[in-house]
Amino acid sequence: MNALLLSTGLMFALLLGGVWVAAALGLAGAYGLTALLSFDRMLSIVGKMAWQQGTSFVLVALPLFILMGEMMLQAGIMQRIYNAASKLVAALPGGLLQTNIAASMVFAACTGSSLASAATIGSVGYPELAARGYDRQLSLGSIAAGGTLGILIPPSIIFIIYGTLAEVSIGKLFIAGVVPGLLLGGIYSIYIGLRALLNASLAPREPRSSWSEVGTALVRLWPIVVLVIVVLGGIYGGVASPTEIAGVAAALTFLFAAMERKLTIDAVSTACLNTVKQTSMILLVIIMAKVLSLTLIYSQLPTLATEWVQQLGASPAQVILAVLALYLVMGMFFDGVSMMVITIPFIVPIMTAANVDMVWLGVLICIIIEVGLLTPPVGLNLYVLQGATGEPFRTIVSGSMPFVLLQIMVMFLIFYFPSLATTLPNRLY
Repeated sequence: MNALLLSTGLMFALLLGGVWVAAALGLAGAYGLTALLSFDRMLSIVGKMAWQQGTSFVLVALPLFILMGEMMLQAGIMQRIYNAASKLVAALPGGLLQTNIAASMVFAACTGSSLASAATIGSVGYPELAARGYDRQLSLGSIAAGGTLGILIPPSIIFIIYGTLAEVSIGKLFIAGVVPGLLLGGIYSIYIGLRALLNASLAPREPRSSWSEVGTALVRLWPIVVLVIVVLGGIYGGVASPTEIAGVAAALTFLFAAMERKLTIDAVSTACLNTVKQTSMILLVIIMAKVLSLTLIYSQLPTLATEWVQQLGASPAQVILAVLALYLVMGMFFDGVSMMVITIPFIVPIMTAANVDMVWLGVLICIIIEVGLLTPPVGLNLYVLQGATGEPFRTIVSGSMPFVLLQIMVMFLIFYFPSLATTLPNRLY
C-alpha cells in the first residue's frame, strides 16, 4: 500500500509540475513496480506488456481510423460534406447553423475525431456564416459543440482507447454510441431552431434548395454513404471486427482520393505523417498508463477496492455520479485521453465491484469528456476553433456554454435511462 500511495503521489506531483502525461504515468508506474518487485523483474514485465500493447490487433484500428480521416481531409471530401449538407438542411430554422450540426454528425461517422471536425467546419463554414450576418456566438458554439460528436458517434477514437484500457468490446461501445450520438445531435438542432424562431436576427432564413440541388447534393455524398455502410454495416452486421473494417475503410479513402485526382505524393505523405504523430502520442500514453495499472494490480488495489465499496454501502448510482463529477472537474484541466489513462485503472475495479455495466459507463464517460472539450481553461475544441477562425476566445466560450448544458442534460438522460445506450449492443451481441 505504501508503494501505491508513493507512486500515486509522484504521478500527481509530476502532472502538477507540468511534466508530459506519458512521462508522469510511466515514471510513477515504474517507481511503484520497482518498490514492489526487483528491478530486473520490473523491466521484464514492462517490456512484455509494451510489446503486447504495441502489437495488439484491437489497437491497430486506431491508426487506421485516423488515416481514414486524414485522407478524407486531403481529398477534399470534408468540404464536400459541408457543401452538400448546406443544400439539405439550410432551409430549416437556423439556416447554416443546422448545416454545422449535420456536417459534424457525418464527419463523426467517418473520422472519429472531434478536433478534426471543429477545425474543418471552422475553416470552411465559419467565413460563410460571418459574411451572411449570423450571430457570432451561436455560430461558434454550434461549430464547437458539433465537433464534440466526433468522439461519440462511431467510429470513435475515445471508445477504442476506453475499450482497450477497460477491456471492453470496442464493437459494443461503437454500437452503444449510436443512439446517444444521434440524440445529442438532434437536441443541438432543436435548440438552434428554437433560438432562431424566437430571435430571427440570430440566423437569417436561407432559401429552400430545389429538388435538383438536393439530388445533386445527395449524389455528391456517395463516398460518405459508402464509408458509413462499410464501417457501421460491417460492425453491426458482424461481418468483421472493427480493426478489419478500419483497414477496408482506410483503403477506400485512398481509392476515393484517386478518383478525385487528389492522390498526390504530398497528400499521402501529409496524411501518413499526421497519422504517425497522433498514433504515437496516443499509444505512448496508453502504454505508460498500463505501467501504472500494473502497479495497482501488484498492490492488490482491485481486491482492496472491492472490499471498500462493499463496506461503504454506496449504491452503483452513487459511485457513478461520483466518477462523473470527478471527470467534470478534471475535464477543465486535462484532455480526454489523459483523463482516461489516469483514471480508468483506478475506476475499473471499483465499477466491477459495484456490478456496473462497463459499456454503459463508457458512453457516460464519453459524454462527460465532450463537456471537457468545451470548458476552459483546457477545452481543446475551443482553442482549435480559435485557431481556425481567429475569433476572441471569450466569444467562443460564451457561445459554447449553452451547448455544455445540453450535453449534461443528455448525460443525465443516459444515466436515468440506460437502455438508450445498452439496447442496441445487447440485441446485436
